[in-house]
Amino acid sequence: MPGFPIKLAIIAYLIGQALVASEKQAPPPEVSFRAGIHKYLEKEPQDPFTVIKAELESGSLSYDYEEPLGYLESLLGKLKISKYSQQLVFSTTSLQLSRISPRNPRAIYFTEDLYLGYVPGGQIEVIGIDPEIGAIPYIFSPPNGNEKSWHPNAIRSKRCMNCHANSDIGGVPGLLLSSVIPGPGGGSIDAFRQKKSGHSIPFDQRFGGWHLTGDQTFPSSWANATGIMSKGNVIKVPNPPGAFFDWEKYLVAQSDVIANLVLEHQVGFINRCIGASYRLREAWDRGIGQEEKRKILEREAQKIVDYVLFVDEAPIRKPISVGNSFFVRDFEGVEEDPLKKLNLKSRLMERRCSYMIRTRSFDGLPRAFKTIVFSEIKTLMTLPQSDLPAKFSYFKEAERREIDEALRLGFPEYVRSK
Repeated sequence: MPGFPIKLAIIAYLIGQALVASEKQAPPPEVSFRAGIHKYLEKEPQDPFTVIKAELESGSLSYDYEEPLGYLESLLGKLKISKYSQQLVFSTTSLQLSRISPRNPRAIYFTEDLYLGYVPGGQIEVIGIDPEIGAIPYIFSPPNGNEKSWHPNAIRSKRCMNCHANSDIGGVPGLLLSSVIPGPGGGSIDAFRQKKSGHSIPFDQRFGGWHLTGDQTFPSSWANATGIMSKGNVIKVPNPPGAFFDWEKYLVAQSDVIANLVLEHQVGFINRCIGASYRLREAWDRGIGQEEKRKILEREAQKIVDYVLFVDEAPIRKPISVGNSFFVRDFEGVEEDPLKKLNLKSRLMERRCSYMIRTRSFDGLPRAFKTIVFSEIKTLMTLPQSDLPAKFSYFKEAERREIDEALRLGFPEYVRSK
């Protein structure tokens, strides 16, 4: 057949093009936090907990040893973590899974750069964010009685990295927010959004295994519920906060839904920053050319820009009342940071530019990377409304003007960017 070789050539070309296309669409390669270039285990951490670790281990933290929660409250005060950030998790998704259940939830407290877990009758876990190498986990036992001279021995936990640097977060040392269908004892029947975190996650895929308190607890999700198998189907069983445990085992009688929304946003941001930092470091170590470096920088920076500006944020359909929320009071603070003003009517933040760009996870990114991020944000905040790219069309001029003003006042890098 005279046309046969030509047909073969065409087929070969099409196959080749398909392979090229599939390579372009493939996700970035998973990194290894243990690779020598990162020095994760060798480098002396500079996270907020490490800075005061020696002081805590000396026994200098004063607390009411007669109160069961006295040490925990004093520790949170020392770390400047609001006790009203408390989140209760009753699924067995932690290193201390044998102690966690609907009858003994794990409490989580957090700021932008520190995350603390506490299980009644168990140990205290702390994760601090190092600006260059990511999440640094520690674990230690709290006092167990009238031990006036007690002081902790905070061990840097390597076992935690089995989950906190797994493939779900790309192999980098980051933070995990699980969402599962928990069985009656807290074990997982099924799991949601295992490789995703952040404010774009649909609400019906969040909160599984968590308690939520407030006027909007997202009933379509698995919050405040366990599941049982019946004839091949999973049946939802109500698990109201406080129904199977005593609130007196915790610092406050709440697991604030607003704090959970904030926590989700922060975890998504931190994991993206740490992931970018690790991928850039490994790419540079391969000795790539300047043009490829530029393309990688721009691609990674655009992901951060999109997240910082809340592209694809899941909309809040039912407004959430702030009321007299102590968490909101502590989160927004008295300094009135315009980037930390909550909205909670249709979205998380009033001004959709993440306050997390003030944090250690963003600060640890390469200067050239941050320059691209600020330059792109500045362009988007100052373009004529008609010239905004379609994916940023949700921004109106007033909001962009307020964001531009806030960034000009708080970030010299933003002012200098072109």
